[in-house]
Amino acid sequence: EDEDEVGVYHLRHPFAGLMLLMLLPAQLHAQRLFERNRPEIIPTDGKMRRGGLYFGLGATYTLARFGDEERELFRNADTTYTATFDPNGRFGPYVEVGWFHATRDPVILDHWDFGLAYKGLNGRQDHIGVLRYGPNETDSSVVLPGSGSFRDHYASVHVNANKFFQTADRQFVQLSLGVNADLDVGSARSYTGDPFVLADQELPPSFIGQAHVKVGYGFRTRGRSLIIPTLETPVVSVVPGDKGFGQLQWFNSRYRPLILSIRFLFLRYPKGFACPPAIKPNALEGKKKVYKPDSYHP
Repeated sequence: EDEDEVGVYHLRHPFAGLMLLMLLPAQLHAQRLFERNRPEIIPTDGKMRRGGLYFGLGATYTLARFGDEERELFRNADTTYTATFDPNGRFGPYVEVGWFHATRDPVILDHWDFGLAYKGLNGRQDHIGVLRYGPNETDSSVVLPGSGSFRDHYASVHVNANKFFQTADRQFVQLSLGVNADLDVGSARSYTGDPFVLADQELPPSFIGQAHVKVGYGFRTRGRSLIIPTLETPVVSVVPGDKGFGQLQWFNSRYRPLILSIRFLFLRYPKGFACPPAIKPNALEGKKKVYKPDSYHP
């Protein structure tokens, strides 16, 4: 009677065993995906040294607001002065060199870097000033245009904490948080305008201290180098006082410095990792002990 019940069960469920056999490979494949570990971007198993050199090349850009801004700069009785400012960003050069140091356990951070850089920050501002006077401030007006430009050169030191988020075996997103200290090593600034505009102007100090963020997408080559294109911008200024999430003021307008660069990191083999020299057969034969047969008699 029990055997009949078992037979009836198999007849009622002829596809049960087949479905189990079909689902088993899919379950094993999913398990392998979850268990798979991607190769580390900077190996921590001793195959590479934890420190190395890097250098980068790129360009800076001073991002300004997209629309013109009109401001009233002077008012006295029946006289007013307003100006419309039109700031424009410019590109500048960027070069960096430094040293990186990988962490032993890259759970929170993958590596630190410490370096020197040269950055050029360039830009321009145009304005149109209107001086109105009279009983209704509309009887007469005078238009006073002006413009100026700046080309500042900075020697910079920076420190960054970096984290990788791998998207493939050799590709990754890099997020970085760091600080930079910039010293003005030469600047060329000129402006032609009326006293009302000139009195309202401001320029960055000779020393700038900021915190910045960086985001990049890089990959590791088949050799021992990492190539990481990145975009960097300050998020807060300590010196001078912050004017809006790291913006700096030149003349009468604020600009956001941007750095677009490509960084090259060079990994190094540990000491003694080089292949041993080839063994010459003749050298072994000279040192090998030779046994003579018992029948040998000198």
